[in-house]
Amino acid sequence: MGKINITSLKPGMVLADTVLDRNGRLLLGKGVELAEKHLRIMKIWGVTEADVEGVTQESVEEELFKELDPAVLEAAGEYVRSRFVNNDLEHEAVAELVRLCTYRIAEEVSASSSVPGGLVSEEAARGAADAPDLPYPGIREIDPYKLVHDDMKLGSLPMVFHKLVEVVNDSRSSASDVAEVIGNDIDLSARLLKVVNSSFYGLQSKIDTISRAVAVIGSNQLVSLAMGFSVITFFKGIPDSLINMRSFWTHSIACGIAARILASYHNTPNTERFFVAGLLHDIGRLVMYKTLPDPSLAALEMARRKDMLLFEAEREVLGFTHHKLGGIVLKRWKCPVSLEKNVQYHHEPERAPNRLEASILQFADIMANALEMGSSGERLVPRLEPSMWDTLGLPLSVISQTAAQMDYQVSEIVQFFTQEG
Repeated sequence: MGKINITSLKPGMVLADTVLDRNGRLLLGKGVELAEKHLRIMKIWGVTEADVEGVTQESVEEELFKELDPAVLEAAGEYVRSRFVNNDLEHEAVAELVRLCTYRIAEEVSASSSVPGGLVSEEAARGAADAPDLPYPGIREIDPYKLVHDDMKLGSLPMVFHKLVEVVNDSRSSASDVAEVIGNDIDLSARLLKVVNSSFYGLQSKIDTISRAVAVIGSNQLVSLAMGFSVITFFKGIPDSLINMRSFWTHSIACGIAARILASYHNTPNTERFFVAGLLHDIGRLVMYKTLPDPSLAALEMARRKDMLLFEAEREVLGFTHHKLGGIVLKRWKCPVSLEKNVQYHHEPERAPNRLEASILQFADIMANALEMGSSGERLVPRLEPSMWDTLGLPLSVISQTAAQMDYQVSEIVQFFTQEG
């Protein structure tokens, strides 16, 4: 017997041990022959793995990989490893991500019967490592605090955002106050109801009013989603030469969904705030693109030419990073302190006031990048710090389970957040 990832479980397998939910409640007993209904139960209750008679995870994976063309697997593996160039490939979580991404890419290529141009050699993917970066003398003298405070290009956020922040920061606010603020914005209300009735929540009955949505999913959760919607409408007009905005928001939404899922494994209250933290984790990068387009382009070029992580190139060119700038922006907007700090420290969770929350956000960002669900400009997979993985304290099986849920939710949620009008 052996621990099998839930994504590898099949009907007909027999449990070699009992299955408990995350709170220790018995779900299925030893000796149960799995059926589809059992698999659904385990997914609903967040079970990530189970002991199965006569099967190991290694044997399951070996069978899966046998079905794929070895040449395609080799090309996929080389491509994936080139994107993890800043990571320790021997680390268990990195190795699991590499394995997962390699299989997914090889499976996709095999299904399409063609090798996409993206599967290039590691050397080609890395490019000219010694190529000179574009000089922008004196740019590091910019003060990010002054940039956010003075630059009029930032304009004004929608009024509903400020009202939502007031609700969040006022301990006297009630659920009816939340419903009233959101309900007064017809477009925002319509978008929120679409999300509430989507697979993101998987509710059994349709929710047709904001007051009902508040009652079912909670005022904190709905406020978090509403704040995310409001910010998305604010950043428009950034040229495609810097970033494709749909790709940017796809990455941000994928990070938010992953953060929400990972937080749920810790039974963290109000997991929607992790979705918003993921949605806004690269907000500083958008401010850079909007207010400093030329040096932002220089940072993108430097990262590409030197195989650097983009936030490290930002520090070289600008003297500060997008995550620092993001924290400053959210503080200026009077967002909750936890949101501000998690965004500010998502690339350095060891410095965060709450290391666990910042670690959740960092690993969510790593997963979104590794799975290539959109991009905020980063080509490579951010570095996973071993101490951060230790702080998370999650089993490896969570990785593929989270990826499967991201597949299920991201494409649907993206259309709700990025549609016009």
